[in-house]
Amino acid sequence: MKKVLFLLLFIPISVFSQNDVFDESLRSLDKINDALLDCMASFLEFPEIHSNTIKVYDQTLEIKNFLKDQRFNPLAYENPQAIWSNPKVQRYYKKVDEMRVYADIFEELLRNFKGYNSAGLSQAQMSILDPFFRRFGWKITLLNIDIKDAYFYEYELKGCKMMFIKNNLPPADYNNSIYNNIEVNFTYDYLGTGGKYYVGGGKYRIIQFKDDKNPNYYKVIKASSERK
Repeated sequence: MKKVLFLLLFIPISVFSQNDVFDESLRSLDKINDALLDCMASFLEFPEIHSNTIKVYDQTLEIKNFLKDQRFNPLAYENPQAIWSNPKVQRYYKKVDEMRVYADIFEELLRNFKGYNSAGLSQAQMSILDPFFRRFGWKITLLNIDIKDAYFYEYELKGCKMMFIKNNLPPADYNNSIYNNIEVNFTYDYLGTGGKYYVGGGKYRIIQFKDDKNPNYYKVIKASSERK
């Protein structure tokens, strides 16, 4: 994986006019795409193995960072229009954009497993993820928790569970300073413990997960929300 990334990083975009070398760039990009799909499949099939999830996260982040650097810079060329008119150049960047969508979504999904904070996934992002979950046999349950402006969802496969809070308000409209944030307070059926999460408009946020390294997972018995 690292070898493929290393080779592609050092294929300069100035060689795009040389079709044979550029074809090699596209083949390398295809290998990175295959590696990204392998990462996604590995977690979706074996989510209960924490050490595997961490490896998947690290590789996904590496791919995401690589793709972030793959942007066409017209200032680097004397005749950028001539470079951009090459169908292979357009194909390369279209593929990069498509791959970036999946890398961004999957890295965000697994941030909690890595121990990082996650801002959550949008409705559009979850709409892309859900068919993958269903294809691998995940059970998706809308939990019976009465709460204003939000839903609780549970995703489960084998020994893994993830619980999401979904903010049912529209996505934020930053141009008009409309954020539709809510603060959700919830209580577990374990010694009265619980938590508090801010969830942006239209976002899904993981509040707890379970795998072979994190066995503690509790039922939510009540919750409340407040618009912020």
